[in-house]
Amino acid sequence: MCRFGTPLRVTTDQGRQFESQLFRRLSELTGALHLRTTACHPQANGMVERFHRQLKAAIKCQNNNRWTEVLPTVLLEIRAAWKEDLKATTAELVYGETLRLPGQFLNRQSTPEDDVVNFVRELRKHFSELRPVDGTRHGERRAFVFKDLTRAEQVFIRRDAQKVMLQAPYDGPYAVVSRDEKVFVVLVQGKKVTISVDRLKPAYILAESMTEDETLESAEERTKRNADARDAETEEGAAPALEQPRVTTRAGRKVRFPERFQAGLR
Repeated sequence: MCRFGTPLRVTTDQGRQFESQLFRRLSELTGALHLRTTACHPQANGMVERFHRQLKAAIKCQNNNRWTEVLPTVLLEIRAAWKEDLKATTAELVYGETLRLPGQFLNRQSTPEDDVVNFVRELRKHFSELRPVDGTRHGERRAFVFKDLTRAEQVFIRRDAQKVMLQAPYDGPYAVVSRDEKVFVVLVQGKKVTISVDRLKPAYILAESMTEDETLESAEERTKRNADARDAETEEGAAPALEQPRVTTRAGRKVRFPERFQAGLR
């Protein structure tokens, strides 16, 4: 803050260190507006998350287990790196000139001194030519959103935390308090939680007017109706039973088979 002043807005995730009383008092003291992203949704602060990926990759390239020792060098490399889309370096956008790298300290050649008027004129001209260029691949990937979310009264919430084997991927269902184009306010365990739409799935619940007794009664009626229909079809399509001829042995004895063994012969 002593170099760039107090920020107007501070965007953080829902980490406990950002929800503490100390951070809240610091935001009130500096007059900065604290903006919170939704849970498990790093895309909301994508610029910072993308820089973290670049920073971690640069630190891993250094053969040093103590990352605090290589951090100043890595930050100098990032700030002095040329950005093709901006046609400038990060330090040049902030300070108006490039950083002096360590190798340039050995150069003892004198440089001509420009007067202040020419320097300011060239600086303004240089800044007027700097225009951010829209990325060609930015915004092409879109998250899948269920169409029924716009009228769903209850939703399932995707579990983005590390899951164990055979654990359900969704929690819920939970009641929807309010909805927006990007986020929903869901009642989770008595608390209102803001969830991004790409983590939600509509829950199809039976109407509340249908009680359990009515559900059982309708199921019994449906079962009875299906049974009656099957019996009617059996009576209409069944052929008359053929009378089995009796078998007589040489001695004149008549053989009579039990009824249970003749079921397949009729």
